[in-house]
Amino acid sequence: MHQKKRLAAFLLLIVMILPDVLAAGDVGWIRNMPNAVVKDQVYRLNIQRINGKNPMPSHRYTVAAGEATIRVSLILEALWTPKLRGIQNDIWMKQFKMNVEAGTTYIIGGKVNPDASREEQQSGNFWHPVIYKKYKDG
Repeated sequence: MHQKKRLAAFLLLIVMILPDVLAAGDVGWIRNMPNAVVKDQVYRLNIQRINGKNPMPSHRYTVAAGEATIRVSLILEALWTPKLRGIQNDIWMKQFKMNVEAGTTYIIGGKVNPDASREEQQSGNFWHPVIYKKYKDG
């Protein structure tokens, strides 16, 4: 009986993920940066939504080729946090669009200005999402 429940849960997961992939034909992938790249001021993100859907936790997200809308939140880093004061939660989130090419992986991060002015901090303009690296799979 326990095996049937596990199989049913697995099949439900496949049914939830597969339609977007099958409908698009070709796919690409989006990954979080594994580590911050301090010399470039690019830091890690949490991927909150892909094309309006909450993705299952993963190190690599499968996305249909074409335009994708990604909602991300910046992961707070101790290296620059003391310089960024008075920041409210909603400015840690950003949404952006990107073109996903089939067979391509995109590593995304947040480009941060740790010396941002108070106005930039309060408006959320102290950071923006970037495609840090892009490479063809295969």
